[in-house]
Amino acid sequence: MPESRPEISIVVPIFNEAATLRELHKRIVAALEGYGRSFEIVMVDDGSSDESLTILNELRGECAHLRVVRLARNFGQNPALYAGFSVAVGDYVVMIDADLQNYPEDIPLLIEKLDEGFDVVSGWRVHRQDTAFRRMASKALNYFVARITKVPLHDYGCALKAFRREVVDHMGLFTHQCRYLPVDVAGLGGRVAEVEVRHDERAGGESKYNMFRLIRTGFDLLTSITSAPLQFIGFIGWLFAFGGFAVGVRVIYLRMIDEGVPMLQTVIALFFILAGVQMIATGMMCEYVSRIYIEVQRRPYYIIKDVAEGPSKATTENTPEEGEAPTK
Repeated sequence: MPESRPEISIVVPIFNEAATLRELHKRIVAALEGYGRSFEIVMVDDGSSDESLTILNELRGECAHLRVVRLARNFGQNPALYAGFSVAVGDYVVMIDADLQNYPEDIPLLIEKLDEGFDVVSGWRVHRQDTAFRRMASKALNYFVARITKVPLHDYGCALKAFRREVVDHMGLFTHQCRYLPVDVAGLGGRVAEVEVRHDERAGGESKYNMFRLIRTGFDLLTSITSAPLQFIGFIGWLFAFGGFAVGVRVIYLRMIDEGVPMLQTVIALFFILAGVQMIATGMMCEYVSRIYIEVQRRPYYIIKDVAEGPSKATTENTPEEGEAPTK
C-alpha cells in the first residue's frame, strides 16, 4: 500500500488488453498528474493469456503510482472490478475499462461531481460509438434497470464511474455471486449523479461482449434482481388456460350444432400451447434454482494471487489472503 493514502484510486480490469495498456497508462497518468491530486492506479489482471501481464510489470517498474493485482484465473470483469476495489485505498475510487472507449481525461469531471457531495457519479456516453444493435440493447436495458432500481440514469452501462470510499467499503460486504454493479450501487442508496463523457471506438483488441454475451448479461440481470419473470410466466399460464377453456367451449358448441371439428388439429394446437407454457415456466424456475445452488456453494467471488507495488515498494508486502480484501 502507498506510504501516504492517495485521494484517488483508479481501478482498471484487464483481460487480454495488451494493445491498449501502454497508451491507457500514459493517458491516466497525464490526466491525474495535471490535476494536482494524489492518486494510485490499480490494474487487475484477470487471467490474461496475451502479453498484458508482462506489459503491466514493465509499467509497474517505471511508475510508483501503479499497483498490479493478479487474479488466480479468469473470473470475469465484475469479479476483477471488485478485487480492485478491495485493494484500492483512495478516498475516491474510479473505475474505467482498458479499451480506451472512455477517455481517461474525463476522470476529473467525475471527481469534481463527487466534490459537490454526491456518493456515486456515473458517466453518460451521449455520442456512443457503438453498433446500432448495442445502442438499442443498451436503451432497453437502461429503461428496465431504471424501472427496477428507481434511479433515473441515462446510461447504466458506462464503464466510467466514481465512488466515495464508504460506498466501495459497503460494496465489499456483498456476498452474492450474480452481481450487476449499477444495481448493487442503487441498493446502497446515497446521492447519485450523472455527467456527460466522451466515447470513442475501441482502440485495439476485441470486445469481450458479443451478441450472445449481451443477451446473457441482460438475462442474468433480469433473474438476479427480480422475480418478475416467474410472475409473468404465471400470468401467461393463466392466459393460455383461459384460452384453452374458450377453445373447449367452442368445440362443444360446434359439436352441439353438428358442425365438423378438425379434432386432431385442435388437440395438437392445445398440446403445443400448454406444453410450451409448462416448459418455459419449468426452465425459468430451474434458472432460479441453479442460482440458489451457486449461492449456497459460497465459492469466492475472486482469488487474488498477488499484489505487486511500484518501484518504491516490495512486491509481496500487504498481499491479501485468497478471496479476502487487504486491511485498509
